[in-house]
Amino acid sequence: MKFKKKPFFITVTNKLTKQFCKEYLVDGIAKDSVTQTIIATCSIDPLTYDLHIEEATIEQANSYIDDKFPNGQSKHIVVDKKKRVVEILYHAMGNPYG
Repeated sequence: MKFKKKPFFITVTNKLTKQFCKEYLVDGIAKDSVTQTIIATCSIDPLTYDLHIEEATIEQANSYIDDKFPNGQSKHIVVDKKKRVVEILYHAMGNPYG
């Protein structure tokens, strides 16, 4: 799977605790359409979670798709291949949030 349009990094945090929950990479057209896509596709409740959205380059997004952990496992999980939504995984030793 490769990104072709305008990729966005979406960081999901809990509104009450401000703790990191998940991070997604979505191929979209505009920030608003990506917000709606992530809410619908990943069942994110906007009343409970904050969404921080940043635009990425196609090269950044595709490098995340190609990147692997040292054991060969992919650094992402495909949530919806048709809409190009992936969840980014972090290695426990390199997790900047934990």
